[in-house]
Amino acid sequence: MEINEFCRKLDRLLGSRDLRGEGLDTAIKALGQGLGVSGGEIALFLADKGNEALRFLWPRGLQSSGSIPFSSKESLAARTYREGRGTVNNRFSATRHASIFEAFPLKEQGGKALPIQKIISVPLRHSQGCCGVLQICRKAVDLTEAGPDFTRAELQDAAQIALVLGRHL
Repeated sequence: MEINEFCRKLDRLLGSRDLRGEGLDTAIKALGQGLGVSGGEIALFLADKGNEALRFLWPRGLQSSGSIPFSSKESLAARTYREGRGTVNNRFSATRHASIFEAFPLKEQGGKALPIQKIISVPLRHSQGCCGVLQICRKAVDLTEAGPDFTRAELQDAAQIALVLGRHL
């Protein structure tokens, strides 16, 4: 399915649902199917401007795990939020990053904790500006098992999807 059509369908799907509530599971399922990843390979962060930090909206199992300060130098999510632009990293496991959240076994991953090998990170925006971050990753024991590299076209697709999600936050 072409990205414009996917975004239109996602927008209609979320039109009557609260993305912070019951619409979240629906959105994650659609994203996983559309992007060819599991629910445990998608992360949604919301900006908590009062505390100057990002908090997990998805995966649900990480919602109470803490927050990531906007100023964090080792967090790709924080950098994406600060800079307001997307990035793709197909050697993420070899990049210095805050990996504490990768240690949590997630229900969305069958109760396993797997390292992120490859990642796309894009800002979520709504009418008041940047409101969070969408990350899509490939998790595996090692890079050889992680599947194909993400492409620039997939980064652009993720940015379009993030615009749709941002409208529903």
